Amino acid sequence: MDIKAIAHLGRFREIMTTLVKYGFDDIVYRLDVPGKKYLQKIHFHDTHLNTWERMRMVLEELGPTFIKCGQILSQRADLLPVELLQELRKLQDDVPSESFSEIKKVVEDSFKVPLDTIYSEFEETPIAAASLAQVHKARLKSNGMEVAVKVQRPEISDTIKNDMDILEKIAVRLDGRIESFKVYNLPQLVQRIRKLMLQELNFVREMRTMQVVRSTVKNETGIIVPEVFSEYCNHLVITMELARGSKMKDVDFTALKNRATLAKRGLSLSLRQVLEHGFFHADPHPGNFLIDEEENLILLDWGMVGRLTDKVRFELIDLVSAVVENDVEIITDILIGFTIGREKVNRDVLQNEVLEVISLFTRMPLKEVNLGQLLLELTGILRSHGRVLTTDLSIMIKALITAEGTARSLYPDLDVIKEAEPMVRRLSKSRFSAGNMIKMIQRNIRHLFRFQHEFPRQALGIVSKLDKGELAIRFQHENLEGMQATMERIINRLVVGIVTGALFLGSSMVILADTGPRLWGYPTLGVIGYIIGLFLSLRLVMAMIKSRKK
Repeated sequence: MDIKAIAHLGRFREIMTTLVKYGFDDIVYRLDVPGKKYLQKIHFHDTHLNTWERMRMVLEELGPTFIKCGQILSQRADLLPVELLQELRKLQDDVPSESFSEIKKVVEDSFKVPLDTIYSEFEETPIAAASLAQVHKARLKSNGMEVAVKVQRPEISDTIKNDMDILEKIAVRLDGRIESFKVYNLPQLVQRIRKLMLQELNFVREMRTMQVVRSTVKNETGIIVPEVFSEYCNHLVITMELARGSKMKDVDFTALKNRATLAKRGLSLSLRQVLEHGFFHADPHPGNFLIDEEENLILLDWGMVGRLTDKVRFELIDLVSAVVENDVEIITDILIGFTIGREKVNRDVLQNEVLEVISLFTRMPLKEVNLGQLLLELTGILRSHGRVLTTDLSIMIKALITAEGTARSLYPDLDVIKEAEPMVRRLSKSRFSAGNMIKMIQRNIRHLFRFQHEFPRQALGIVSKLDKGELAIRFQHENLEGMQATMERIINRLVVGIVTGALFLGSSMVILADTGPRLWGYPTLGVIGYIIGLFLSLRLVMAMIKSRKK
């Protein structure tokens, strides 16, 4: 569907109006949508705000979908400038809670039974409220246990889907039209954000994630993931053990007895999730950790997680090892393999820039090395070369930076490299263990057999098509929408010009014939033709002047 087909929608107009209101009229005009005259009447007067502040305010004004988009983009340190990231991290789910009657309806409709058949108590006032869901304290009727019930806001799924549909059309329209946007691959970026948001709305998925993570930490000392009660969960509701503790951001760290132990536990857990399990909490900020009276860490909010393949995990281990060993060539190779982009990389230039960054960090004492910041600077270099990380890798880096920052806020003297080194060595050895090597050989043999089975058939198919003259090469054109719009404008003006010329010529012939009714002493048809021709000429000249001003 073309963007002009949705330009009449009220929500689309609201988005366009908000962009113009905060000074982003250039982007709106590049979309080439109807209603420009109305939008030109809107002026933004608050000039003391910088570009990044205005971008944050646009997202805040447009509501939950756009706030969530901003929060997801705040994890893309590989993609966005530091100034914008700082503004996006200020975005808060500052929304009023839904009425109890609406929440009760969601619960009852999803379970198909009255609320009091499941819960003997259900507090009407939520203990937490965010843009996608809110949490209520309750008590299970079956066993009397106190629980926390997370309930999705009514209609929020439809709201997000509709907003993302509009954003996808805008992204396709802008992609390639603005030179500075090319590196972002806007359509792909919006599709990925849409996928992440819909995953977070899938409460069954979050329930299963909590079950998996709980099983991986069950033998860990001091780490707790609340138990979920699957029989009281569905796609809109999660019923879980009520976690009792204080949010880490509200805790007075000086009052803790085991700050160093807590910091090491949290960091070790994050590193294991990334490097060993390939399955990690995407946003381990202090608001998602509780500390209870026994100083256990309680992990909350598993709606958004990242996943890494075994291949990527092994390459990450190689990357950390290469950083410690100052092997710039391997670091460069791995970084290029981690990225995607439309531009070819000048490997020699990139390697020299990587060398500069690595040299600065290797001169520092190991305990002062900030691993997350190092990865962030390396990805910044990649962005300057037109390359960006895949989404899961960028989220992983943001997760490591956040986990490292959280751990160091607990215990400033934490030596991250010292804590990570034993794990990296162990995982490096296990990678080349006899069992893993046998699995690798078996996998390669399976690929080889599949290749020898499929290759003759595929080769025969190509030869057969060539023999029949059916072999064709297909070219796919990308980012030609801007050129297509320009060609349409040129053709339209050309047609108007031809019609105008024909009107002047025809009118002149009528006047020379000097027949028929008269107006102002001349044949009426000739005068009307001149007037219409003059009007079209003026319209054409004005359109050309406006396009030059842009």
